Amino acid sequence: MSEILQIKDVRKWFNSEGKKLLVLDGISFDVRAGEFIGIVGPSGCGKTTLLRIIAGLEKQDEGEVLLRGKPIKGPGQDRAMVFQDYALFPWRNVIGNILFGLEIRNIPKKEALEKANRFIKLVGLEGFERSYPHELSGGMRQRVALARALVCEPEILLMDEPLSALDAQTRNVMQSELVRIWSETKKTIIYVTHNIEEAVYMADRIVVLSKRPAKLLDLAEVKMERPRDRFSKEFIDLRAKIFRLIQS
Repeated sequence: MSEILQIKDVRKWFNSEGKKLLVLDGISFDVRAGEFIGIVGPSGCGKTTLLRIIAGLEKQDEGEVLLRGKPIKGPGQDRAMVFQDYALFPWRNVIGNILFGLEIRNIPKKEALEKANRFIKLVGLEGFERSYPHELSGGMRQRVALARALVCEPEILLMDEPLSALDAQTRNVMQSELVRIWSETKKTIIYVTHNIEEAVYMADRIVVLSKRPAKLLDLAEVKMERPRDRFSKEFIDLRAKIFRLIQS
């Protein structure tokens, strides 16, 4: 796989009570096209800040973030973000939410509907096209958010703890669904989570960050075949290794 994204010695400061607070301290790693990357680290270490820099929603103070060799200077159609709180429009039904990004790009209505219906099928929402967000479970709302991001066909899908609000059983189901959708779409996914088990279950490689100011502790490769057995020795050992790194 060729590299699609390069993070080079990224540093980021925030102003806190009149002082400069270093959040990201020299983060460097590459992402290959079609790869599923997990990002884990202690709460408040800067995982979301790093994701927002990749999205172009924030700017690093030092270092480079290159997408196909070109600096990221702001948001773009080549990236889409899925948030923890779904960020759906409550006044739009499922298909209306999914169509939104296509509408603002002036995609012809017939083409937009065909695309929206294709991704509704992909995320398992057939039969719920006319339902509104308040009528859906948390897992179904997250499927809508995922379809809305995918329908615009970004090169990179950025996900910020998208399953953290779900109950454990629904979360496990959605993890398996995300792996299925990723394998079918071949999208590059960068996935922030505070749940180490989730990252080990889904990702090809895991970026392990230290407590703030975040440094790169490891870029752990997950060599287990999918679907992964959460109770296998290899799975448990890798989860424990990453946990110990974060706690150190």
